[in-house]
Amino acid sequence: MSSKPRAGINHKEYGVTSEGINVYLDVALRHVLKKNPKEESFTIKMTGGPDGDVAGNELKILHREYGENAKVVGIADGTGCAEDPNGLNWAELLRLVLNNLPIDHFDPLKLGDGGVVHKVDTESGVKARNNMHNRVQADAFLPAGGRPNTINVQNYKQFLNLDGTPSAPLIVEGANLFVTDEARQLLFEEAGVIIVKDSSANKAGVITSSYEICAAMLLSEDEFFENKSQIVNEVLEKLHQYARLEAELLFREFENYGGRYLFSSDFMWQEIVRTGHLIVLYPIGSLPQLSKVVSDAVNSATDALASALESFSENDKDKLLPLFRAHLPKTMSDLAFDHVRERVPSQYITNAISSCLASKLVYKEGTKFVETLPKEKLATVALRYLEAEHKVALLMKALEGTDMPAQEKEAIAKLLDSGGARTAIGVF
Repeated sequence: MSSKPRAGINHKEYGVTSEGINVYLDVALRHVLKKNPKEESFTIKMTGGPDGDVAGNELKILHREYGENAKVVGIADGTGCAEDPNGLNWAELLRLVLNNLPIDHFDPLKLGDGGVVHKVDTESGVKARNNMHNRVQADAFLPAGGRPNTINVQNYKQFLNLDGTPSAPLIVEGANLFVTDEARQLLFEEAGVIIVKDSSANKAGVITSSYEICAAMLLSEDEFFENKSQIVNEVLEKLHQYARLEAELLFREFENYGGRYLFSSDFMWQEIVRTGHLIVLYPIGSLPQLSKVVSDAVNSATDALASALESFSENDKDKLLPLFRAHLPKTMSDLAFDHVRERVPSQYITNAISSCLASKLVYKEGTKFVETLPKEKLATVALRYLEAEHKVALLMKALEGTDMPAQEKEAIAKLLDSGGARTAIGVF
């Protein structure tokens, strides 16, 4: 649908994939490098050209969000690479993006001391382009273009310096399959490289497509077109929200149950989780492994809830419709949600409610909360959780009118928000 100017959301025009990637980068910089990118400078190297969808939009977002704090020290694409240890000139980079030009059009006069542009019309230029992602030192590497399996089990050591430390301690995968599964794990175990997997980092495009499907069912083409600007802005807000929820969950669970941010080989931990009378060992290691744990937890909970909802009456299902409504962009729901039963297939609604509720439970309470619940009890616990959330919201509203110091009020509100619902239903 994104190819239809009136009825869809053009993914490149609005940079939807890159918007999600940048949220993961932001969260990762704060957790891994302990840097606030809004206030501190950081260095980035990228593959993918200024004329590309993901890389070009990521450049615009980096400059929009962080300005001169974001220093792009290297970019490589099919035409060559540009490098500058002090950061490539932002005005020149944005000129290339605006004019849909690849990196070999970077003006050498705009380079700083030590900067260089390599083009693939020479053997040395090809070599420099091909190894830029390994050679250039940076805080983070963003593969936002390039061939699948570029970093693999045969060549992953080329990403490391002579002393065994990585040329970048953080990788956020904007491009699919740039690093193989085996190479991800070896980079983590041997050099402590923290990698945000492609299936997490770049899923904003998939989410946008799902919103396009919802729009096609709920709105006429004219309704969508007349409200497109507002709907797109609301979709972008949703993308930021969902990306941050998952990114914060990933790093929270990684810090609680996973590896440590040290350059050593001792990363593989195990956590013992008690389930009834059994002791189940969950191997916890790299962030990509944890991404799969999160995905499996959401999918498992979604399936269990969808199965349970099949036995609900339509009236009981309707009580859960606010979950689906809250998921939609506000303008879309305001225009058409009164007709949702007429325009959207019942099974789609059931699946949407199940997915929304499963995501809420996992993102708020963590994977262990869902994993340790028997599947046959999951729906009951989830409904009790929703009721408890409503009661907690009322308590927080009542708290606003109390006469107590603001600091104490804020502390109580934080406790209620972080654990109030779970405590209320007595599941720990």
